[in-house]
Amino acid sequence: MILFLLASLLISNAQVKPGIPVYLDINSKYSVQKNGVLRGNISVGKDLPEGFYGTWAVKSTIIETNNPELFRNKSADIWVFDRNGEIITLSNPVTGATASITVNEVIGKKAKFTRESVTKSSIETETPEVVIENDNFSGEDKLIIKHLYKEKIYKTDVVKYKVEGRKVSGPALKDLFAK
Repeated sequence: MILFLLASLLISNAQVKPGIPVYLDINSKYSVQKNGVLRGNISVGKDLPEGFYGTWAVKSTIIETNNPELFRNKSADIWVFDRNGEIITLSNPVTGATASITVNEVIGKKAKFTRESVTKSSIETETPEVVIENDNFSGEDKLIIKHLYKEKIYKTDVVKYKVEGRKVSGPALKDLFAK
């Protein structure tokens, strides 16, 4: 579900140079939970197209899943893409959740990015791949949740969504003043 993209986060205080992959251990001292939401930043070496930055109304519909009881068939969210230096964040002002993302690939107006959250009980990896056209984007979002018990995977839930976004506002004011 798209809310998972915004619901939990990864903490990393490590200084990472752009373009260098980040590997995290489930028992990492940088994974800390506070008030039910993990917060953190990951440096990235790629940037999203300028049109991605700002606020989006996003709707999602399940394409396929191995656990239809866990995931909603349809949902609606608010996504806010922002950049501060090398850090790209995706937040939801309604839920208060914020996630740093790693941009995997950008080809023209198509972007693929990843959010990963590691806790003692699960490893969540979410990978949206979307194309922006004017004030809209569309694409797919795949979420994999590996449930852990005694540091071993005992169950994996997978869902793939069709996502569609409509721009509400943007780019962010600080991006306008930064130029």
